[in-house]
Amino acid sequence: MNQLEYYDLKAEENRLRQMENHFERCRIQGLAEQAALMEHPVVSYVKNLPVESSLYPAIEYLKLAQQVGRPVQEVYSLVQEGNLEFKDQDGNHIHFRKEDHEYIHWSMPGRDRQRPIDKGCGFIHAKSGGIVHTRCPDHPEHYCKGKRHHCWSMACYECMNDTALRQGVKVETKLKAFRRLHEKQGEHIGDIGHWVVSPPQELVKCLMQTRREFDNLARYVEASLQDVGASAGITIFHPWRMKDDHWELSPHFHNLLYGRLDTDRFLMNNPGWIIKKVHPREKIRSIRHTAAYLFTHMGIGLSEVDPDTVDWELDFLDHMIPGIKSPGAHYTEKDYEKLSNGKGRLVGDMSDIDWEKWTTDRLSRELRVRQWGGVARNKMRTLGIHRQYKIRVCKECGEILRTYEGSNDSIGNYVRYIQDNQIFTLAHNFDLAYSAYLRYKDDLMKEKLTLSDFASIVPFAVSTLEVLPQNKDLVMSGPFEEPDEYFLRRQKAAFAEEKI
Repeated sequence: MNQLEYYDLKAEENRLRQMENHFERCRIQGLAEQAALMEHPVVSYVKNLPVESSLYPAIEYLKLAQQVGRPVQEVYSLVQEGNLEFKDQDGNHIHFRKEDHEYIHWSMPGRDRQRPIDKGCGFIHAKSGGIVHTRCPDHPEHYCKGKRHHCWSMACYECMNDTALRQGVKVETKLKAFRRLHEKQGEHIGDIGHWVVSPPQELVKCLMQTRREFDNLARYVEASLQDVGASAGITIFHPWRMKDDHWELSPHFHNLLYGRLDTDRFLMNNPGWIIKKVHPREKIRSIRHTAAYLFTHMGIGLSEVDPDTVDWELDFLDHMIPGIKSPGAHYTEKDYEKLSNGKGRLVGDMSDIDWEKWTTDRLSRELRVRQWGGVARNKMRTLGIHRQYKIRVCKECGEILRTYEGSNDSIGNYVRYIQDNQIFTLAHNFDLAYSAYLRYKDDLMKEKLTLSDFASIVPFAVSTLEVLPQNKDLVMSGPFEEPDEYFLRRQKAAFAEEKI
């Protein structure tokens, strides 16, 4: 073999090796993208099917219709034409006067296609090419997922699926902590149940239009469920039901709750209503996934705010000087980058503020998912936080996962994160739990026991470590070499609490 032939063979081997490496990098990038883009099947229907308008004559028209004995749509049309004089069924004159209401705009999740553009949601692209991704270094088939920026809004076209999953975990945490607290005190509250309550449609279509009336209806649903046996739960409002080719306006309430309900009594107290249990002969296998499924097609309600009730000056000062109105808020890394260029709010520069958006944001507020009974916000309290410093490992083989800065990064970095575990107690036990912890705090520290350890041995507190399934990630003995603030800031950016 002459030197030229030898050279050609070596060059061909190198070329083939480079081609194989290129195909492998493309395969890994494909796996990372595919894993990150996985969504619940119902999400595609939520994003793409047409939605029937939720607009309906508001509560004053329902009252008028009842007074004059006519259909709601008829009296609504007459008022729109300028007719304000009516007679009731006894012949008495009624002069219609429109009331002031905080009207609600209802929308489906994932319908805001502009938000991901404005917020920068989507894959994090590496400067060297490809996307930033985390994978098992030896076996990408075990775990390989692209990293994405999230705004964590249910309205966002890109983020709604992952946001629903995240909200599902929060629901599971609260409901399981409630159950565990009662079990530790010898009380059995049963399994969680999934119940659907549908009020008469003409009634609920009117009441869902305004903030005060909708709040009253939701509170009535919660109180009625507690009257017939429910002890605690959450309520997720669904304005629509899916038909073959569209979402039909058909308002109803989904409830994940504890308790054995007397449905006969409920129907006797609420004639014309419908109540049913979903899969009555089966236990809920996963609270988080059931809740996440319900979040994927919940109603997102934005309630109008009276401009006269907004403290515009305080809101502006809070924007320019974080923390004045919002405790814990502070300037971001982007603010300091702008400062180096003589721009941004640190130097009083307001040129980058979208005043129209800033104003409209303050003229509406989003309705929250309702928690009631034993899990109401004033019935369970957080005793403290047990912080853990962790390194992620592969569930399949135990290898330490790494995050790679694109397809050309062959080394990667360990995936380090901070996990804050909440310690819950029932509100009426808070003082007892807190004083007991203070009393034994020094002894716990001597024995190198944590707040979670304390919660596990007392009957009046519970740690999330007791109620949620734990992964095999490595728990470090102390903080990382970098300051805690570095990781906390990075996590806040990932969860849209702070922009880097």
